[in-house]
Amino acid sequence: MTADLPRVVVEEPSLSIARPPRFWGPRFGWPFAVTACVALVGAVALLVNALTPVEQVVTVRGIMASKQDFFNDREVQRLLLEHNLRVEVTARGSGEVAYEVLTQKTEHYDFAFPSGQPAADLIRSERRRRGLHTQTTRLFTSPIVLASYREYAETLVGNGAASRHSGGPGGALYYTLDTAKFVELGKQGRTWNDIGIGDHPNPDGTSITNGNRVLAHNSGVCRSNSGATYLALVAFVENGDEPVQSEAEVDRVARDVQPLITALGMPESGLWQFYVTPEGKSRGPIVVVYEHQFFAYQQEHRRRTGRTDTERVLLYPKQEFQTDPEYISLRPGAGERLGRLLLTDPALRRRMMELGFRVIDDTDATGTARLFQLLVSRGVPKPDGRTDYTRAELPEPNLLQRLVDTVGRCP
Repeated sequence: MTADLPRVVVEEPSLSIARPPRFWGPRFGWPFAVTACVALVGAVALLVNALTPVEQVVTVRGIMASKQDFFNDREVQRLLLEHNLRVEVTARGSGEVAYEVLTQKTEHYDFAFPSGQPAADLIRSERRRRGLHTQTTRLFTSPIVLASYREYAETLVGNGAASRHSGGPGGALYYTLDTAKFVELGKQGRTWNDIGIGDHPNPDGTSITNGNRVLAHNSGVCRSNSGATYLALVAFVENGDEPVQSEAEVDRVARDVQPLITALGMPESGLWQFYVTPEGKSRGPIVVVYEHQFFAYQQEHRRRTGRTDTERVLLYPKQEFQTDPEYISLRPGAGERLGRLLLTDPALRRRMMELGFRVIDDTDATGTARLFQLLVSRGVPKPDGRTDYTRAELPEPNLLQRLVDTVGRCP
């Protein structure tokens, strides 16, 4: 009998074939698509840039006096570059600005920016007489003031030659100077020791002695607007609050005021830099500067330290002397373009105020209100409003030049 053998069933092997990944799946397709799109957009941008003409930066050359501070400011330079403009400045005194512009053999400069009206008037009138391109723009103003230190200002208050403005941390930052009494102290040969500077010690308690005559230090009258303007102010006061009106008056007043004019000869910006050093108090306790320099300094000091510098103060002469610098385009093209930009660009005009200038516009002819609002918003006290509107006047140009030449012994 034959036993039945067990049946063995052998199945065919089953093969599992993996399906290829879908191209648009999450592991491959979408990342590839995103990358490709980015590359495509970049390529298109490069092509557009290559086909679009690039506006080159234009260099505008100017010659100017103390207002060079504006164009040397880094923020101003950055704002100008946004408009593809770069400004190169040659620094000169206002008188030298006029001389160089009127004697240059070629039109080397695109614009001139003297600090005062006499130099601007001379440039404008002479170039128009010659039939040369001349376009003027008034952008801002900055009065002539006297920068000092609290101890010296308080000494003048004690002698009836100054009065305090209100407010300010640690006392007023601003004073009104009785210019006639201040000049009289100098004419009498009185020294700071004579009028009581020793009664007002330094903040650290040390006493102050100063045997120098009571007067203000100013830059050279022959070359700087502030120096010549301060001389004209002193002459105005000495002549009974009247501008000198004849050569005889010029010669008489010049003899009287010459000892009061230091005529240091340094540029206006140099005198300011000297004032803000620790040695300034002992060597030049009162210096003739522009208001905007003090305001810019106090804003920057507040930004760096969180407080105003209450040691340094400002004296406003009772007879206001507003300087009116003018931007003068000397050539069509870049010079005119820069002038229009300075007059209309909101960012540049705000920067003017941040640098202490009174910006002129249709709503504020002197720019005073907006500037003072900015100061207060930045924690810097503002001066009191004027109640005495006596305004010093310049003599006729030929008489002013005679006064400057006589007192300064100008070459």
